[in-house]
Amino acid sequence: MPDHSPFPVTADDLTDLRRRLRDTRWPAAWPETTWEAGTDLTELRRLVDYWADDFDWAAQQEQIEALPWHWADIDGTPLAYLRFDAEPSGTGLPIVLTNGWPSTALELVEVARRLSTPSMFGGDATQGSTVIVPALPGLPFSPQRPSLADETHDLWHRLMTERLGFSRFAAHGGDLGAGITSRLAQAYPDSVAGIHLLSVAAPLHLDASTLSPEEQAHLERTQTWIAAEGGYQHEQQTRPLTLAPAVSDSPAGLLSWIFEKHRAWSDCEGDVSTRFSDDYLLTLASVYWFTNAIGTSFRPYYEYAAGFTTRVAQVTVPTAVALFPHDLASPPRSWAERSYAVTRYTVMPRGGHFAPHEEPALLADDISAFLATL
Repeated sequence: MPDHSPFPVTADDLTDLRRRLRDTRWPAAWPETTWEAGTDLTELRRLVDYWADDFDWAAQQEQIEALPWHWADIDGTPLAYLRFDAEPSGTGLPIVLTNGWPSTALELVEVARRLSTPSMFGGDATQGSTVIVPALPGLPFSPQRPSLADETHDLWHRLMTERLGFSRFAAHGGDLGAGITSRLAQAYPDSVAGIHLLSVAAPLHLDASTLSPEEQAHLERTQTWIAAEGGYQHEQQTRPLTLAPAVSDSPAGLLSWIFEKHRAWSDCEGDVSTRFSDDYLLTLASVYWFTNAIGTSFRPYYEYAAGFTTRVAQVTVPTAVALFPHDLASPPRSWAERSYAVTRYTVMPRGGHFAPHEEPALLADDISAFLATL
């Protein structure tokens, strides 16, 4: 195992995981329910059995450790990050990519490869960009930030400029990563040449009388989604430390919490296997488990709701918005333009919340086209 493994998993760690999986105390099944009340118990038990007995963790760990990991310490905050250098003739802007929840930096590896070495995917080698994919503090691979006062977008700026020497760069993010990317651009417009987002912040100040019919419909869709799907968000914003022990102690509970989201938020038409293999889902659950990161991954939700996180007021740098139809929201361009300098707005033909995994080619092509305009 490398001296700087992103997470040194021991044989005892793996034995403990498998014991916990086999000893899961399952809830009594409800009659005549499947996914409408939450994670389908039959599907979850099938995955747990595979995780305990047949899942090849060693093969997944080998692939993860072979990635181009680097480490930095930003004023006491340790950061792990992936660096994909542009192919030799690449002249594109450097770009930092940030994932959302419940994901990890691993979700962005395929997009990073396409952006850094486009000739390997049939693209123009001169458009290759150096790509940095930091692991979010508190999510797998990077420990949580030591203070509530520190904000991730400030760490990203220091990583890109002071540690890596990029005086000008672009940024992309979805979900939590879209908020970090937006705050990064708002705070450091002299360094950030442009941003590419999969979701946008709501206007900080909104006069309801100015809403267009499309914007009003967007707000109504959002409220419907919050009522039907937003329970996880409310819990993670208000009582994350009540939930954390359960999903930190039970790997089956952890898997249940993130498995249901991959079905509900992806473009899978109810069959999660069309977008995510068992090995993909269990690798994701395993890295959350072995790094004990699921509880700390809730912190961004709590910090935002509690007012510790800077709000996005106005982003003045060029902004591209790419909307995947099965993501959590699809705001009209006019809504995004209330808070951003939108220069590119793309509605994708397919894909959902986990677009970097579901549709890496569509996403990378859109980012590349945007970078070429900067």
